[in-house]
Amino acid sequence: MKVALEFLYHFRCDNCRAWWSQADIEPKEGDRLYCPSCGELNTIDRIQTFRDSARNSCLKVVPDQC
Repeated sequence: MKVALEFLYHFRCDNCRAWWSQADIEPKEGDRLYCPSCGELNTIDRIQTFRDSARNSCLKVVPDQC
């Protein structure tokens, strides 16, 4: 059996707050990308992993408040 790992990153626009996802990319802090909903150019200021979320309070509050 073959197994493939896929990395799926979720983004939220600073302008319109829309969410979108991209697979198999490796974003880095400082990368800039356009929102597919409103076209706003966003800069990645941090990348939060599931392990980071589990250590912090993101599992205890509504995700949009993290």
